[in-house]
Amino acid sequence: MVLAEAPDHYEILDQRLVARLAGVLFCAAGLLAAVLLSLDPPGARLGVPGWMLAAVTVGLAFLAGGAMLGNRRTLSREMLLAVALSGPLMIAILQWLSGGDSSYVQLLILSVVWTAVVLPAPRLLIVLLADSAVVFLPAAYGRWEPSTLHDRVATISIAWMLAALCLVWSGRARGIGRMLGAQRAAADELARVDALTGLGNRRALDEALTGQVALAQRAGRPLAALVGDIDAFKQTNDRHGHHAGDRILRDVAGVMRDVVRRPDACFRWGGDEFVVLLPDTDAGSAPDVADRLGIAIGERCASPDGVPVSLTLGAAAHADGASGAQLLGAADAALLVAKAERHAGADGVRARATHNVPVLAGDPTPRSTRHAPH
Repeated sequence: MVLAEAPDHYEILDQRLVARLAGVLFCAAGLLAAVLLSLDPPGARLGVPGWMLAAVTVGLAFLAGGAMLGNRRTLSREMLLAVALSGPLMIAILQWLSGGDSSYVQLLILSVVWTAVVLPAPRLLIVLLADSAVVFLPAAYGRWEPSTLHDRVATISIAWMLAALCLVWSGRARGIGRMLGAQRAAADELARVDALTGLGNRRALDEALTGQVALAQRAGRPLAALVGDIDAFKQTNDRHGHHAGDRILRDVAGVMRDVVRRPDACFRWGGDEFVVLLPDTDAGSAPDVADRLGIAIGERCASPDGVPVSLTLGAAAHADGASGAQLLGAADAALLVAKAERHAGADGVRARATHNVPVLAGDPTPRSTRHAPH
């Protein structure tokens, strides 16, 4: 499992922490290289050009370290690989300047830890091969000392073993991170779902309403909302008990999910009150949706004594510049008008009253406490 690159390998990296760790390691390597250079100066063999190249290499290490410490941008996959390979490159230069002295290859351990934690296994293998080449590079330019072979083999063996351990550890850490992330996502999703009906709850409604209103404002697309509540729901609860009321709420929610098309969202606003958001629906079409919904509920939902359940709905269309609260307030006002008509003896299809927002002369905030949560 650790030898395969997970699709989300880079997404779950803490980019700022990764960059800061790289910065610290670059600065530490630069400081150690400066100490080693002072103990074994390249000037005796290469003169001033050797000193200059050594100074430039160490300076680049400090410059890269400072850049990483101050970095606030997300590093691309290619940039992460380039950072990992820059360490072996600088060490190869310093090793050449020192005439093949193996002291500098010990600095590879610093980059191995960072690379094994940050990069996936396939790219880590590339860097480890580069590290191995640096360790045995003196043989390429004729400065190989057979007596140092066991030191070099030990160095590269330690590097590979350390990389394997870090890779396994980081893989387990990422697995735990994925599990915790999935648990957080599941908990966050549950926090937006009404436990009784499975519809979106008040929090989900507020978030969806904000997004839909912003989209309608930005793109000039129509948006409508329905607000409805179950007629005589309290009497049903009193007569048949809350278990019967809960079943009716679940049945109504199920019909709403079936009738309302997928881009629309259904929510339980509180108690027996529901909200439906209708993107790309204008003032003329919203009552038709309310009609279909009311008829379907009457046909498919019934109280324990067989009486069909009726849902009165108010519809409203979004007006330019209106807020989400005003849209729900207008639909809620339309609901009050529709219920008044029903109580006055008006029969037939529900949700005849439709208003464009804002329609309230006073406070446009919709009623949020008319029904206590059931």
